[in-house]
Amino acid sequence: MHFLKVERLCKSFGGLMAIHNLDFEIEEGEIVGLIGPNGSGKTTTLNLITGFLKPDSGTITFRGEDITGLPRCRACQKGIARTFQLTKSFLNFTALQNVMVGRVYGREPTGNLRVAAEESRASLQRVGLLDKAEALAKDLTLMERKRLELARALAAKPRLLLLDELMAGLNPGEAEEAMQLIKQIRDSGITILVVEHIVKAILGLSDRIIVLDYGEKIAEGLPEEIVHNPRVIEVYLGKAHA
Repeated sequence: MHFLKVERLCKSFGGLMAIHNLDFEIEEGEIVGLIGPNGSGKTTTLNLITGFLKPDSGTITFRGEDITGLPRCRACQKGIARTFQLTKSFLNFTALQNVMVGRVYGREPTGNLRVAAEESRASLQRVGLLDKAEALAKDLTLMERKRLELARALAAKPRLLLLDELMAGLNPGEAEEAMQLIKQIRDSGITILVVEHIVKAILGLSDRIIVLDYGEKIAEGLPEEIVHNPRVIEVYLGKAHA
């Protein structure tokens, strides 16, 4: 049984086919990269898996259960959490309050705010943000907000974590820190699907890579296979990266 299985997934917006007959699987414990040019359907794929969008056709199976079109709150309770390309913190909440939202409404939700706060502090510590627990989200740097969003996703106790350009806008040192953190999260038992444009990062992180172009899968394989794939070089990597 595949941990996550996407079969013949389709999604259009008006006359634009954003995702067309997309098939892929993820095994438990993997870090899988999802790459492609801007507009290739990467974020739409994450939105379909997490219930932010409903597909026109196709199926999504998670741990043997059909979750196609499941509302996002129910998908989260099943154990699927995500971060966003543009951070979506509650700006006038403290960092701790932001993370508590993930704990209260995630998998194994709790109405005990003392427990939620205690476990949320642990999530903040995990991403190196415990010293900012009482700071307002609006006062955090970009790197800190990215870490805050990751802490909130982790507080939801995910089995599958979807990361949408977590390293966008970070300097090389910050991106390297983020890569190490992602590997530590995988090593703790969380399966990860990561969308990223930083080629060095996606090659260094991923066990396998899936490549999209115009909503279709054009390649899938090990990082060393993808980086030498002529079609991927043509539509995305370019000869310099290859």
